Amino acid sequence: MKQANFHSIIFRTKRIFAHWVVNLLGPTDQFVMRHRILNGTLFAGLIAMAVGLGSEFFREGFEVGGLLALWAAFAFTILFYYLSRVKRYFEILILPTFVISSLTACLQIKYSGGIVSANVMLLAPILVLNMLILGKKWDSFAIVFFVVLLFAINMVQESNPSWFSDYSSVKARSEDFLITAVSILLLLGLMLRTLNRSYEDAITEVSRLKYQQDGDYYLTSLLTRPLSGIRNRSKTIKFSSYIKQKKSFQFKNREYELGGDICVTDQIVLRGRSYCVFANGDAMGKSMQGAGGVLVFGTAFRALIERTHRDGILSHYFPERWLHSALDDLNNVFEGFDGSMSMSLVLGLVDEKTGYMYYINAEHPFPIRYRDGKAQFLSEQVTNFKLGMQKDRARIETCWIRPGDTIILGSDGRDDLEIGFDETKNRVINFDHTSILKQVEETKAEIEDLGKRLQTIGELTDDLSFLSIQFVQIPENRSKMNSQKFEGIIKILKENRDLEALEYLEKEIITENENPLLWKLLYQVYKKLGRYAQAGQACETFSILHPSGLQMIWNGVIQYTKAGKIAEAIEMAERIYSRKPEVIPVLKILIKLYKKSKQLERVDEYKNALQRLYS
Repeated sequence: MKQANFHSIIFRTKRIFAHWVVNLLGPTDQFVMRHRILNGTLFAGLIAMAVGLGSEFFREGFEVGGLLALWAAFAFTILFYYLSRVKRYFEILILPTFVISSLTACLQIKYSGGIVSANVMLLAPILVLNMLILGKKWDSFAIVFFVVLLFAINMVQESNPSWFSDYSSVKARSEDFLITAVSILLLLGLMLRTLNRSYEDAITEVSRLKYQQDGDYYLTSLLTRPLSGIRNRSKTIKFSSYIKQKKSFQFKNREYELGGDICVTDQIVLRGRSYCVFANGDAMGKSMQGAGGVLVFGTAFRALIERTHRDGILSHYFPERWLHSALDDLNNVFEGFDGSMSMSLVLGLVDEKTGYMYYINAEHPFPIRYRDGKAQFLSEQVTNFKLGMQKDRARIETCWIRPGDTIILGSDGRDDLEIGFDETKNRVINFDHTSILKQVEETKAEIEDLGKRLQTIGELTDDLSFLSIQFVQIPENRSKMNSQKFEGIIKILKENRDLEALEYLEKEIITENENPLLWKLLYQVYKKLGRYAQAGQACETFSILHPSGLQMIWNGVIQYTKAGKIAEAIEMAERIYSRKPEVIPVLKILIKLYKKSKQLERVDEYKNALQRLYS
């Protein structure tokens, strides 16, 4: 029971003391540190002058005329103490406080008998206080002023000792010295308490703001989380991702990350064929700014995927056209920010059956292929701009992913490592973009190990992300056609028995529709028979089953053109142009086709492109 009462008394004492300090120095939300120092200085001055006045009263009464100045300073200090509690009076009180503290010090020195040690004791804390109040702009002035004042007082003491109280007894001088010492110690104690309280309030405010900021970070991370990640469930295309954002924070005792890197995958169906769509992006900025870019991109990307699932037009696009359309849509979103937000990106598609990959590199680090223990860049040509800065038509790159290959996409955090300091103590940043290849080989393209290894080599200066792609070929029923059957069909074709070969091929294609060789033979038969539309269709089907064959796509352009199917011919020609924009015959036929379709704007566009190639 007694212990409980003791704790209760301590608690009440703390509350009373805290309440007294708040009343003395002012509430936290109203005062910054300089306000508090001014307020505390004035209060300390009140105490010091009260002690001095009490000393003179009991020693000589109030008959000394010089004490009137000290009384005036005391009265003005009381007035300024209450005025300083109002923020708008702070600036106009700085100079009067400086003058009052200086005059008070001089008066205290005069009536203490001019003891040099007492002079220093009194002037030193007043100098510190005035430096804190005046700030950096005038602190040198305060130092010079008080040093000059100290020397001036000593000179005056030597030339006019009668101006100072002269106590003949050692006791009187000791009393004066003691009173001065007590006054200074009290002033210093209040000054330190004022500073401590100011720093405590500042730290409390910073902690509160930090907690609020971490709460904002947490909510933003919750928004970005569902927009990224591996969403496809393909049996043949395997994705894995690794992200280490530069900004990490704690909220409610849990660790979270926030940044501008994103890895996302999904599935779509184009022209009845299943593709895995993927993206690895790096938004401009870090922490909140980068996360804002991720929110914008992730939302636009999700809308694009959903629109592809529901919109019959998009689902009938060829992979090349879908990629162009997707990039244009994403770029238009970022262009709305007028350059204040951009994003580097690798956006692509992988055919689930063949492992053929189409991708656009929008100013992102080069993709890496790891094959047979050797890592190399897929392409080292930067031909496209970031999202938000796209001007020209993007170029599409392609490659086959063989079983056992690993394709690795990564942000520039993989290269921008701080690897030490030079002789002048400046940071050394890695500028060798090929060094990542060695790390991929040593980690055998395991991106989790790769990310951790890079962090042991150097310190991350940017967000880091990796997205790996692997193709696992599932055994299918092999073709029922043997080599003898193919040789028989070819023999029939050489003997110009085209109708017989056509009948046989059309029968076989029912069960062998995934065999590109049959479609190639069908193209040859249709072409010889003058069935141009069907020949174009055969080329189109072949190009889907064997998409790296640009010659068959070109054959499809020719056949569709002969059949008068201009729209289909344009689609096929655009597929070649998106991959090989420097091929002049493709540009020429596109100009002719767009003229026939009366799309004059496109005619001018390709004429300008052709002119650039000639120049």
